[in-house]
Amino acid sequence: MKKSYYSILLSQTTTNLGFSLYTMAVISFLFDMTNSTTIASLVTFISIMFRIIGSAVLPLVATQLNLRLILMISQLIQIVLLVCLVYFLLRTYSFEMVILVFMMIGGISFFNGWFAPLKSALIGEIIPPDERVKANGLLSTVDQTFQFVGWSLGGLIIAFLGEGYTIIITILLLLVSLFFIMFCLGTKQHVTIIEKNTPYKSVISGWKYLFKQKKLRTIIIMDVIESWAGMIWIGAVSLAFVNEALHKGESWWGYINGAYYLGAMIGGFIIYKLSGRFQHKLITFMLIGAISYGTLTLIYGFISNAYLALLLVILMGPAYILRDLAQETLIQNITTEQTRVNIMSARSALVQLIFMLSILGIGFISDLIGVRFVYMSAGILLLASALYGFSQLLFKRK
Repeated sequence: MKKSYYSILLSQTTTNLGFSLYTMAVISFLFDMTNSTTIASLVTFISIMFRIIGSAVLPLVATQLNLRLILMISQLIQIVLLVCLVYFLLRTYSFEMVILVFMMIGGISFFNGWFAPLKSALIGEIIPPDERVKANGLLSTVDQTFQFVGWSLGGLIIAFLGEGYTIIITILLLLVSLFFIMFCLGTKQHVTIIEKNTPYKSVISGWKYLFKQKKLRTIIIMDVIESWAGMIWIGAVSLAFVNEALHKGESWWGYINGAYYLGAMIGGFIIYKLSGRFQHKLITFMLIGAISYGTLTLIYGFISNAYLALLLVILMGPAYILRDLAQETLIQNITTEQTRVNIMSARSALVQLIFMLSILGIGFISDLIGVRFVYMSAGILLLASALYGFSQLLFKRK
């Protein structure tokens, strides 16, 4: 692997670790200050909404600047906004202060929405096609490991240090990320995504590409279906399932979340070690992962034994990662340097938009049909997505 790749790996790891701590700290602070679950839950909603907007407008910036410089700018602005956020968190509680905190959260999320599309585009640019499965597998393994650490230890860190100092840790982690981008990431990326266009054409070009190429269109439609099913891992839904279906408390909710990250780490490591076998059969393995994940989710909806649930969640991790990494690599292989950032940005915005809409309706759906049936329905959706992929990518090709 090139030095530039390891720079992206370390930058992604420190950024995502920092943001796992930041998210917990902000939610904890708002809940303690307002004693309102509704206000605390707005953090997730506003974060997703502004990440969507950030991803959607990224092509406007990418037509003017190279990818490395855009990453540097986004990290710098987020660091400044986090410093402002710490200042507001240390002030006396007031309604105006809460509004300012949400403004900071929105701004941070806007620029954070640039990271994933830029990272995927850079990997597609600096890594040759025959090494992309291995590269994506290692990225996923390391990232899942550190996110597991962040989400597992975040509560302890907040309890000992408080929300303000926890966000200072996030700032330090982003500074480390910025260091790797500035001094270690190669400077050859001077890609103009598309020819000079009006702002309107620059923004919509990625959306047009999504549905222009048949294979890419199929993957995006699968993404959309799978995003609806992703609502099952929203904290409130998974906690309700643990309470109502498994008849366990919050400790088991933590075990289930930890088991999922553990499975994802195992899956990423397997793909990294066996990347040579996966590389030339990406479509096949993507569909195997999709149908395995859907089947396990459907079974999960039926069970009541907590230990069996834990095992199933661990098995879901490799299935999900296999599907997700194969999709990511396929898109990197299908796209070109001239279209990659636009397509990655549009895909990120679309997937997050669908997920946000599912969040808005999940409470009503859960109350209407019960949390157990939410998981069953998600399993059916995932299987429908896998079958659609089989019909479009394998059967029609043959």
